[in-house]
Amino acid sequence: MKKRQFSRRDFIYLGLGGGLLAATSLPLSRALSQRRDGGGNQAFAPTPSNTLGPFYRKGAPRRERLIEPGTAGTPLVVTGRIINTDGKALPDAKVEVFHADAAGEYDMSGFRCRGEIPVGGAGVYRLESIVPGGYGDRAQHIHYVVSAPGHRRLVTQLYFENDPKFEGNPDLNYSRDNLVQYRELIRPVATVSKNNTTYSSTAFDICLEKA
Repeated sequence: MKKRQFSRRDFIYLGLGGGLLAATSLPLSRALSQRRDGGGNQAFAPTPSNTLGPFYRKGAPRRERLIEPGTAGTPLVVTGRIINTDGKALPDAKVEVFHADAAGEYDMSGFRCRGEIPVGGAGVYRLESIVPGGYGDRAQHIHYVVSAPGHRRLVTQLYFENDPKFEGNPDLNYSRDNLVQYRELIRPVATVSKNNTTYSSTAFDICLEKA
């Protein structure tokens, strides 16, 4: 099947409506990623770590949009907040993300599907890309490397509840990718169709531990 390409019209739509679309999944995300810490002195439990893998590259450009018009794949918007275990927003956090393209390939010569994501004054970030392809035994995922002054560096990954790998039941099937050790890293996905184009949106909040 021919892969749909990400058009200039798609970019216009995402720029105007992506934020509203992404906002619909924020409450679901916060119920998971900013869960209260029931067993300690922290207000919130830190986001679990997940392996960095072999495809990380330094020097990705600072930007919200990780792909260009003509990139094949389903448009994706991810939003979230960066906080610490006290619930304090971390606007000075550094958020690096990278992922495979729709065919499951990483760009190792350039910075396609890679970026350092700007973080706003309330610790809010937003990125536009495509849904990454799975490869080998791996579920679809986005790598995160997050750091902030006075906090421990976090390496983790974002996964998607509607990934075919989980066969509609991530609660039961998340271990089919043996690198997924924490169910809470798998996020609900909102889907909307407009002008024969399907857009996906999810939210992923990050909670860092103090150093």
